[in-house]
Amino acid sequence: MLDFFNNTQTIHMIIIIGSMALFFIGFYGIATQKNLVKVLVSFDIMESALFLFFIGLHYQVGLVAPIVDKNLKTFTGMVDPVPQAMILTTIVIGLAVLALGLSFGIEYYKLTGRNDISKMNELRD
Repeated sequence: MLDFFNNTQTIHMIIIIGSMALFFIGFYGIATQKNLVKVLVSFDIMESALFLFFIGLHYQVGLVAPIVDKNLKTFTGMVDPVPQAMILTTIVIGLAVLALGLSFGIEYYKLTGRNDISKMNELRD
């Protein structure tokens, strides 16, 4: 029974379904919330779903992490480290953007006393 889960295609389908669910949870938060902080956190949830999707599709059963030591003679049986490095860089950039957005939201709240997106109309005229 558990050998069913030790299959690359099964794991890929679980990751696709999970990342789609997480993405739509974030999308629902963006569509329904008017609070600026909640919208930014919803964007971060959607971003995390994309990270999970991208890394999950590069997973393969039976391959090991690309950790090199002095006893290693061949580079067979390892997963590709490039997608992992790209996603790690993207995570750092995403957290920096989230921190910047939250700091802008906090300063906006200090200046105006509101954090409702529908009432942000200073630049409308």
